[in-house]
Amino acid sequence: MSRVLESAARAAGRFTEPRRAAARRLAALAALALASAGCIARAAPARAGHGDAAAAAPARAGHGDTAAAAERLFREAESQASRRRAIGVQLFVLDEAAEAGAAGERAEARRAALEAEAARALSRTVAAYAALVDAPALRAAEQRPSALLKLAQALQDSGDLRGAEARLRQLALEHPASREAPEAHLALANLAFAAGRLDEAVSACDAALRGAAGAALRKRALYVKSWSLRGLGRGGAVEEAMEALRAIVQLGPARAGSPEATIDEAAERELVELYAAHGDPARARAFFAGAGERAGARLLGEVEARAARRRRPGTLDRTTL
Repeated sequence: MSRVLESAARAAGRFTEPRRAAARRLAALAALALASAGCIARAAPARAGHGDAAAAAPARAGHGDTAAAAERLFREAESQASRRRAIGVQLFVLDEAAEAGAAGERAEARRAALEAEAARALSRTVAAYAALVDAPALRAAEQRPSALLKLAQALQDSGDLRGAEARLRQLALEHPASREAPEAHLALANLAFAAGRLDEAVSACDAALRGAAGAALRKRALYVKSWSLRGLGRGGAVEEAMEALRAIVQLGPARAGSPEATIDEAAERELVELYAAHGDPARARAFFAGAGERAGARLLGEVEARAARRRRPGTLDRTTL
């Protein structure tokens, strides 16, 4: 099973802990996208104790002020999260300079200062989101599901995987009909997959797929499910994994350059490899018909070509899970 998980980690790197430079690149791109839309909040770092004051606000507010209190806490959390993304852009620039050989002692000192400020912003982000979701008077606040999801993501960024998982389960339990619930189930699937709890990962993927999720999230959930099933290796699991990959293809191609486009490419390649190694040749035409007229015919042709090569004397066609 360890080899399967290692292989999955290489093929599905977005579901494992990224390297620091890669994480900064993603943070930089996200922050730049927000900035172009005018969404970055230019707030100064919060004063010491500011999160405690924010947490106390709902308790002091009257019933008519709860919506305003929720909005205030949510804005504070978003401001700190935006501050951290902006720092990520600066760290990204420093990383690029270091790769180009332009970094020196001043750059390293600047990096240390930025990393410390990013850690403080992350701590304040967690405190502000927690203040909103844990306030009894704000349990019905419209921002609460989003705040719970973002709190879980911030806790995961801080290394608190147990805390992140608890918040994701809280979101799924307390707001099952929210648009954030499928994301929570998928995040739980990712955590379970990374920890090797593959049965749990499959169940969480199924929960994400039962929700009103869009094609992008469905592709991510189906991909994690396919790898989890292959890791389990039980009877029928490989067939289920192939069906999950076929469902990705059936959803149609994603936008070029998107993470889901990478999943599309991997899913097609892995589906051909799996079917060539484990599928029933007599059922191949019917199986690939379920992938759509164009894609199905193309993938069937690839499987048949592999089978033909394998029948030639002296030809090796190595396929792996």
